[in-house]
Amino acid sequence: MEKNTNSRYFLLGILFVVAIVAYVLSMQKGVVEIVETKSEDDFVKITIQIPKLKNTRDIDLENQFNNMIQDKLKAIVEDVKSMAQEAANDDMLHGKYEVHISTQVKYQSRDFVSLVMYYYTFTGGAHGNTIIETYNLDLSTNKIITLKDIFNSNCDYETIIKEEILKQIEERMTDFFEESIEYVKNENISERTFTISKDGLEIYYQDYEIAPHSSGLPVFKIDITKIRNCLKYNLK
Repeated sequence: MEKNTNSRYFLLGILFVVAIVAYVLSMQKGVVEIVETKSEDDFVKITIQIPKLKNTRDIDLENQFNNMIQDKLKAIVEDVKSMAQEAANDDMLHGKYEVHISTQVKYQSRDFVSLVMYYYTFTGGAHGNTIIETYNLDLSTNKIITLKDIFNSNCDYETIIKEEILKQIEERMTDFFEESIEYVKNENISERTFTISKDGLEIYYQDYEIAPHSSGLPVFKIDITKIRNCLKYNLK
């Protein structure tokens, strides 16, 4: 009888250790998984990288974020497919339409995620159209945050960011519209699309917003040394 009891305790001990190891390993996993899907038919070519939030402390946040992304991507694909079908019906489809959605994770930890998504669609014409969206999530509060949320309230982060952007524009003025300087000076930078990593901040502008399409999508990098003392977050 005593031997059987000891065996049961030993087995329970092994199971407990296995459970602890599994938990520790799950804590070390990333919180963002990129899932890539591809498809193609007679009218449309589709390549999508879907960011999937996982291994967080809140399954509701994961579901909310993942469903939001899925719904957005589904709407884009269905819209392009519908336009392609309509063009084909009118004998106006002279090449396949395209949807290409890519994702770059700039930073991820158990407490913070920063990523950027590029939504490219081609529906005929000289070139396609790209829309940039960024997502910054504070996983300790389960909130999607804005640029102003990452800075301490006593820091004049807007001036720091604008001065850096204006400096970079002036260094490559021929790449930008003449009115880009005034545009940046007068805008509400706190609502600007951004990502952040341990190396610094990246500020994004949409195609044609401050520069012609030929200049590419404007992205301004601000080194972490210029903003570290203002940040609420300690990104390692």
